[in-house]
Amino acid sequence: MASFAEFEAAAPEFAAAGRRLLVGADGVAIAFLASVARDGRPHLSPICPIFCDADLYLSAGKHSPKASDLIDGPFVLHAFLGANDEEFQLAGRARRVDAEAERVAVHAAIPFKAFGRADPIFRFSIERALWVYWERVGQPDTQALRRRWSVGE
Repeated sequence: MASFAEFEAAAPEFAAAGRRLLVGADGVAIAFLASVARDGRPHLSPICPIFCDADLYLSAGKHSPKASDLIDGPFVLHAFLGANDEEFQLAGRARRVDAEAERVAVHAAIPFKAFGRADPIFRFSIERALWVYWERVGQPDTQALRRRWSVGE
């Protein structure tokens, strides 16, 4: 597993595309989070991931399904589609953050105040990423270019 900073160091162009697709012009990151409940039911939620120091985080309402899904659980994070249907996706495991200093740093990095101080915070550890963009958009030979990255590459 890798932090977002380790991902950026290993694949800078790939990570830059991901950050560009995740973070809007207003500085707020928005994405879809796919997670799995303990009974195996999938969940899909719009979220605001938080870039803080070397990592990527999520603050989740303590009673939301994603808070119980993510306790040491797998996730897939998918950015909203970019121009010409450009895509970016991260997958890995989420870990709950209980260290007070790290929680304070994450709250300080949130560009708006919609989260409660007692809400759980999760750090995303990245296992793999997918970046899809298109060549010759709108022409008969349009094709998707899929780039993949995984830890250890």
